[in-house]
Amino acid sequence: MYQAQDIEVFIFAHDRAAFLREALDCYLAQTVTGFRLVVLANAPAADVLQVTQEYAARGVETICEPAPLNVHGCVRRCQELASRAITVLAHDDDWVHPAYVENLLKCYNQIPGIYLALSAMGEWDEKPFSAPGHSRVFLLNQSELSAYIFIGEPFAFSSSSYKTEILKHAPAPDFARYGKVNDVPFMLGVCGGGRAAVLAFPFVKGRTHGGQDSRTFSTGPTAKQWIELDLCHQEMMRRGGTKMTLAYICNAFHRLKTGWRDWCKCEHGKMTFAQYLKLARQMGALDAKRRLCGFLLRGGVRKALLDVLCPFQKLQLK
Repeated sequence: MYQAQDIEVFIFAHDRAAFLREALDCYLAQTVTGFRLVVLANAPAADVLQVTQEYAARGVETICEPAPLNVHGCVRRCQELASRAITVLAHDDDWVHPAYVENLLKCYNQIPGIYLALSAMGEWDEKPFSAPGHSRVFLLNQSELSAYIFIGEPFAFSSSSYKTEILKHAPAPDFARYGKVNDVPFMLGVCGGGRAAVLAFPFVKGRTHGGQDSRTFSTGPTAKQWIELDLCHQEMMRRGGTKMTLAYICNAFHRLKTGWRDWCKCEHGKMTFAQYLKLARQMGALDAKRRLCGFLLRGGVRKALLDVLCPFQKLQLK
């Protein structure tokens, strides 16, 4: 049985001292105690170091890196540093529910064969967690996890947890291929021959703020990087058999369209939507069949069909 002492939480920090303080408070307020809490401070600002000094008395450790690592660099460093059975990779600008670590332990202790456990992502509202949460989880293999993400179900890469022995041997995030959306292929790679547990209750709240990299579209993803991400899903979902392959085909055009609209904004002054679709065809992410599905399957019809094709297994933990 895993205990809190088997968990190691790394919080990535660079220059957001106020956010870091709140993130640390969330982990220090957990319903279980005894896990290791580490700030991975990469090229930290002076006020970040001040926060880490203040929290040292509460058992928070700090590892300082001389150069800025960005998220993918921090993940690589944690692959090297991780030393306990379960590793949590956390960001300094998110909040976690007081029962989050407790529910991660439930996942690892009650579900055999899982390689990672994560939470649905909650909308940022700047309000304390009030609901007690529940322990229903989706149990997904690699293809199903890919489908779960591809059709738009909520998930949080931040504060995701991994069996350390699997994490250490997983391929590092491929920033050169995927840019800043490399988190999804990395997570799918870790899942590999195991399974993932996704907590249906949003135990993680993703903060919205100015300067947030995920919303700073000048840094990508580029059109090619987004299409590469879709090709990753294509490969993973095809491994899941006919239903998963059909789910990919049904959602492919919608995914490309929303990716262009919501993510590939750095390209809007460089190419047209038609040119983007041409690139997708050239790279193998779009064909006439997927384009037709995009025209015929919209809104509730598409969602209802995907629900039939992707009946994800759900469990209730004790």
